[in-house]
Amino acid sequence: MIKKHYKLIIFLLIILLIFLIYKTNHNHYFNYTSLGDGYALGINSYGEIDYGYSDFIKDELQEDKKLKLYIKDFSDKNQSIEHLYESIVTNEKITVNNIERNIKQILRESDLITMTVGLNDLIYHIAITPNINEYELNKIVNDIEENIEELVQEIKKYYPKEIYVIGYPEIPIQNIYIREGIKKLNTVYKELEKITYISTSEIITSKDFLNPNSIFPSKEAYEKISKEVLKKLAKEKNN
Repeated sequence: MIKKHYKLIIFLLIILLIFLIYKTNHNHYFNYTSLGDGYALGINSYGEIDYGYSDFIKDELQEDKKLKLYIKDFSDKNQSIEHLYESIVTNEKITVNNIERNIKQILRESDLITMTVGLNDLIYHIAITPNINEYELNKIVNDIEENIEELVQEIKKYYPKEIYVIGYPEIPIQNIYIREGIKKLNTVYKELEKITYISTSEIITSKDFLNPNSIFPSKEAYEKISKEVLKKLAKEKNN
């Protein structure tokens, strides 16, 4: 009788151990999805697709053996808020590891999402607005604010976790309205609900922009951004 009890206890302990190992391993795997524009894609100061902040984040997760799947097919140099929103609404499909997946499925299965979007919208609307002034700039930013709120709401339908939205650095560009618009855009994102905002204006300086005619920073700047995201992610996981 005693031996039977021992056997039962040992059996239960083995089952518990297997469960804990399974739970531990599966809790540490990330499906990581990067959404957005050239900043999300990793366009460098010379207009080439280089190593972006999402690639550095991917490397860190991979090194820690926490990465399961990395997708940045919905990052594009010309990506706008409206286009990304339409990609979700129309359930755009891509092929990942020879398997066709749609964006809603990808969002549902994601454990981590980072996003940089809005700069293309800002630049485009400033460019097409005749006699641009402070009043017109505020109208543009207000429209972008409405659109980004709709985009976040749409993403949240399929991905209830935190969206890490990366702000834009102060780009050393001559157009004063673009520079001022970026500050206003960052303020919008900082106050946006249902997202975690990552500021970059303190860590990226004019020296990180190797080409004075480019809106994109260096590879080293993207690495700085990745570290800010990882710090924020680690802090929230520990709380």
